[in-house]
Amino acid sequence: MNAEIVQRLIENSDNYSAELFGRFVNNEFGDATSSKLLSQYQRMLESEGLGSETAHAQSADSEDELLGSFFLPGATDDVFINYHPPFLNGWAHTHEFFELIYVNRGEAVDWIDGVEVNLKAGELCIHNPNAIHKILRMDPQTSLVVNVLLPVELFQRVFYSWLLENEELDRFFNSYLVSSDTNENYMAFHNTSQRVDTIMELLVEEFLRHENSSRFVMESTLAVLFGELLRTHKTDPLMRDLVSYILSNMGSVTLKGAADHFGYHPNYFPSVVRRHCNRTFWDLVTDLRIQRACNLLLHTNRTVEQISLEVGYRSTASLYEHFYQSLHMRPAEYRRKGRAVPKS
Repeated sequence: MNAEIVQRLIENSDNYSAELFGRFVNNEFGDATSSKLLSQYQRMLESEGLGSETAHAQSADSEDELLGSFFLPGATDDVFINYHPPFLNGWAHTHEFFELIYVNRGEAVDWIDGVEVNLKAGELCIHNPNAIHKILRMDPQTSLVVNVLLPVELFQRVFYSWLLENEELDRFFNSYLVSSDTNENYMAFHNTSQRVDTIMELLVEEFLRHENSSRFVMESTLAVLFGELLRTHKTDPLMRDLVSYILSNMGSVTLKGAADHFGYHPNYFPSVVRRHCNRTFWDLVTDLRIQRACNLLLHTNRTVEQISLEVGYRSTASLYEHFYQSLHMRPAEYRRKGRAVPKS
């Protein structure tokens, strides 16, 4: 991002941080939270490095939930962007929105569910609301980290069509609704193209405009950003093509038909799938059927019976069985839970 845009973002974020600090002083977050954050802020000032390694090492290691509707005004209604306040380094937390961590310059270590993700300039990581995370290390003298907060409803709406077609993005999104492997709680993008920085600059610039059309422009820019990220994200070619084939033939897919399509003998094809996809052919088909069912439950008013046929099950009982095995809840419960997210 060019220097002028970065400076405007810093000034805007500093104004926000000053307001936030005043809320700490007024104890709006409760005794324990306000005391913790004020202590970290004081250590940051004493370090004279605005968040040096010493300050990081002393950061709180408890887990707190930061609600966007209170902690970041507007975060649950619109896209919210600021640069990462150094005094929050090391504070593990969760929140109710998706968060995009972008390293504009320097480098940072993003800690998610116990996993350290090293990010260099131009790289980013996206967390879903389940992720327990914190910026573990970042030198604010040389680094600048930008936080982009995305409401769940916006993520659903803007990326709905991609959720139907991209297995990895779909699993990442749906995992926030159910108990899931923590590896599904984030997506890291390394070695990104220069276009990503250009798109981020356009996104930040539009956020700072605050015009009537800004929301539409930001949502469109986010779609372009994710398209660029998914274009450069490394995916096994066979797995990508196999997933596309299954999605296009969900109602009639067979092992023999898939093997013939990709030029393998039916007896050999299962071992090829397991090697590339780390699961059996039918496990992959079932996962894709359940993911498609999840999206249809959230975004359409089709009955469970109609959805069952659309995703390739000959009986509703089979959908119920596989759905419960995968998500430990029934389709109706999943629909209720998914549709309870805040609407902007």
